[in-house]
Formats: sequence, structure tokens, C-alpha cells
Amino acid sequence: MKKIIYYLIAVLLLWGCENFLDSDPLTDKTSANFPQTAADAEQMMAGIYTIMNNLQSQVDRSPFFIWEVASDEKLGGGGMNDIQAQSYETFQFSDNEMLSNSWSVLYQGVHRANFAIENMPLLGDEVVSPEKKAQFTGEAMFLRAWYYYQLHTVFNEVPLKITTENVNLPAASADEIYGQIASDLKNAIEMLPSISYDQTQQGRITKWAAEALMARIFLFYTGFYNKNEIALPGEGSVSKQNVISWLEDCYKNSGHYLVGDFHELWAYTNSLSIGDYGYIQDYMAETGKSLTYASDNGARNPESVFVLQFSNFAGWGIDRGYSNTYMLFYALRGLQNLERTYPFAGGWGQGNSIPASLVDQWKQDEPNDVRLWASVMDIEKEVVPLGYQRGQWDFVLESNYWGKKYNGVTARASDGKLKNDYGVIMYGTSDNNQLSHTDDLVYIRFADVLLMLSELKEDATYMNEVRERADLPPVPYSLENIQKERQHELAFEGLRWNDMRRWGDSYAKAALESQEGVAVYNFGAPAIHSALHPDGYSSRYDATKGFFPIPQSQIDLSEGMLEQNEGYSLSGEGLYRGWQN
Repeated sequence: MKKIIYYLIAVLLLWGCENFLDSDPLTDKTSANFPQTAADAEQMMAGIYTIMNNLQSQVDRSPFFIWEVASDEKLGGGGMNDIQAQSYETFQFSDNEMLSNSWSVLYQGVHRANFAIENMPLLGDEVVSPEKKAQFTGEAMFLRAWYYYQLHTVFNEVPLKITTENVNLPAASADEIYGQIASDLKNAIEMLPSISYDQTQQGRITKWAAEALMARIFLFYTGFYNKNEIALPGEGSVSKQNVISWLEDCYKNSGHYLVGDFHELWAYTNSLSIGDYGYIQDYMAETGKSLTYASDNGARNPESVFVLQFSNFAGWGIDRGYSNTYMLFYALRGLQNLERTYPFAGGWGQGNSIPASLVDQWKQDEPNDVRLWASVMDIEKEVVPLGYQRGQWDFVLESNYWGKKYNGVTARASDGKLKNDYGVIMYGTSDNNQLSHTDDLVYIRFADVLLMLSELKEDATYMNEVRERADLPPVPYSLENIQKERQHELAFEGLRWNDMRRWGDSYAKAALESQEGVAVYNFGAPAIHSALHPDGYSSRYDATKGFFPIPQSQIDLSEGMLEQNEGYSLSGEGLYRGWQN
């Protein structure tokens, strides 16, 4: 069956929180009696990892979903009631508590990491070896850094809480937040073992993931804030050369490598579905290639550096996060007969509609790029001939193009009937359109490591390795070339939004404005899209810099220490009032 994720032992684990910055333990486990054993230490670590699943139990309010819709890659469609997805389109809010789940869950993760970092040294070496304690502490520091990166890129300056002390804190500056993130990642790099990724336990943070995340946060911080380095708390800094050295270490020593064909990264090439998928059959016939899904039958994908894993233990509470529900939200709307969308499943149709402007520009920039149709479904060619019907339920902002990378994939059982996901057959997941999806959500791929290394070194060598995999000729290094290569290789993987922002206001606004005037379908009828705010994309970006509002309840709980982000107010500035067309 599907890999059983190591941190699932803590599904029911300990800390739930309900106060400002979510730091009070609500169970009988405290630092006075926990941890005491090796099993306690494992459970403590599991609780930090579990936050990643808890966070996406409400997919349409998660940072990854926001990053996708806020970028120029996706339109915030869905139905009349899907106002969260639509509000991200032009940096608005549907209600004062729209993102309270993300805020609360991320701070729960920070608190759990703080607890582990403080209490791990208290365990005797006879209980947990010094090497294991160092590894656990490095993992906790990585995850604290990851949670703060998400908090900052969504909410801007937020309280920086690095102890379990129950205190009320003001927002920290971006310099302070990124200094702490970089410090945590530097410590993680030094503490985590230098062994090949395939010798580590699947699902756990590695040194290589820490090196790669350091590069991502360095590029965002120095680009967005026009800095040359990240100042660490106290003394010292992280320089560009430091980051290059870490990435080169990852490149040479991690054991990660690019899979043979780009298509093999995505679930539609799984062994149960690939034989009936016309697009892939045509591709293999044209190229003479035989493809195998890199994660087929639970195999470990060599390109996956940092991922969120799932299992067949999903349910209807917070444990819904143990199913990859992005596959549900990003699936074609209407839950139509699976025969009409094969091999793709049906779902809610939120946040996966691709503006035609992106497809047109991609064809112009790279007309022979196999990654385009490996990543994008042409509705007219792929599913309309099967009987797919547009405008299901109350579908708005439906494009003629749809993302393939994170879309549930069906398979035919021995009786000839289609299941809601191939995992129903391969892994024994529940045959339920909402709970059956188990494919990894990949946060960092090795291809991204190569592209970041090219950008930092201003050296096309690594970028051209990525292009060679796509059967594309080499190109010289330029910022424009790396920008295009990142957009094409990493499309619809949650990276574009923060890439746009770090490359400057003019780049971000031009990309956003490219969505104006694209053809869409509203309720199945042809229409022309315009920004969902009367002031347009650029003015909202100028007003907000792409950040979203802090939940009002947190501002109230802070007793005056937190202020709302620019561009949002209780008087209605930035309020999305629902579908108006």
C-alpha cells in the first residue's frame, strides 16, 4: 500500500491552541512530564510535521493555494460561493477571518517546533543519542523556518516567537524574520546528517532540503527587499557565496537527480492509467520512449527534495489533511461522470484555471517545449471529445486550459469501472472523490535546485541540464532566460508568485496585467476576464505588495501590538463583495 507516513503516529497528538500566537498546551503533556522516552521524542517530532497536513485540510485558505491564484498562472474561479479563491485574484479579502486557519495552524507549528528545540537537550544521551537529538533539532529548526516563510509571504511582518513563553509580541521586521529563518536553516544544515537522500527515512527533512530552502528564502529576501545578504541574529550573515556553496553541496552530494522524462513526475503516468491516456500514448509513440511514474507503487522520487506526503488514513475532520485535497479542488468542476474527464478526476474547479495569455506566451517563447502540454490540459482537445461539459454548477472564470500537475487521476478497475483515484486500486484508499488522493505535494524539486544555482552563479550550465531533459537546446545565461525557464519548468507548483515579487514591482505588475482581457467562460458562456477589483491588478499590488490581511481576531487579541496590513481595513478597503458579473 501507499507508504505509511512516519509522522502519522501523531494524528491525535497533544497541542491544540486557542490564544494569541497559539501557544498554550491544552492537554496534560507539558515540559514537566514530556518528553521522557525515545518514543516521546519521536511523537514530539511527529507533531511538528503533522502541521503541514493540518494546514491543507482547508486547501482554499492555504498558502500554496494563495500563491497559485495570486500569480499570473491561475485565475481565482470556482462557483458563486468560492469567494476566498476569487478574492486572492486581486489581493482582497472575503471576510475578516478568511485566513485565520492558516495563521493559527502555522503558529501551532512554530510552537511545537519551539517546544522540541527547548526540550530535546533535556533528554539523556542514554535515551536518545546525541546524533539523533541533533537530527531532530535540525528538523525542528527547518520546519520552524518553513512555517515562518509561509507566515511572512502571506501576512508580511508578523510576531517572531522563538520560545514557548506565553507572551504578547509585536510584529517583527522582515529583517528580523529572515535573520531567524536563515539562522534556523544554517543550524539545520550543520545538524542534519550528510548522507544521500535515499539513505534517509522517507518523509523526513534532510540536510539537502535545508540547503535548498536556504537558497529560496535568500533569493526572495534579497530580491524583494533589495538586499545583498541576510544578517543573522547577533553576529554574522548569510552571503550569496554561502548559499552557492550550500547548493553546490546539494548538487554534488545529495544523491538527488532529474528523472528521465518530465512527464514521469506527474501522476497521470502511473502504471494503472497510462495505458489508456491518449495524450501520453501519442507522446510515447512519437518519441519512442517508455514512461514510468517516478512515484509509482510508492517508489521514492529521486527529484523530490522536500514534499508533503499523504496516506489512506484521511477522514472528515482535521484528518482530511491526510488526503491530497489539492487534487480535489484543482479538478474540473461538477463531479461529472469520470468517463468525461478521463484520466482526470472531478472536483470543485477552484484555482486551477489557466489564463490563455500564459499559454500563448509559452508557445511563443518555446514552441517545442514538451513541458507545456505535459503541464497544461487543452480542454477542447482532451476532454470535450469525451463529453465534458463546461459551466457545471455555477462555474466562473473557467478557462480553456487546466493544470495537470495536481489534478486527481482515475483508473479502471478489473470490472471496467473507473475509480475516483488510481490509489483506490494501487494503495487501497477510500473510493471517495474527496479522500482518495495520495500523491505528494512537492515543495522543492531538484530541478529547482539547478535553476537556483544557475541564477545565483549566473551560469547557464545547470539551467541547460533542465532544458536538456525537456529536449530543448542550450541557451546562454541571462536573467530573462532564467525567468522564463523557471516559469516553464516549475509552472503550477506554488513558486511563481514569490518569484514574480522578488523580480521587482514592474515585473510583477506586468505579469498580473497579462491576465486582463483573456477569454473565459462564466456559467458556460464565453466572456472576457477583467480584474475582480475596479482599481485593477496593478493598483491593488501597489496598495498591498501582494500581502493579505491579518485575521482581525488576532489583531484584537494582540491588545494593540498588531496593525492591519496596508490595503485592508474594517471600513471595507480591499473587501471582495462577491461575483458581480
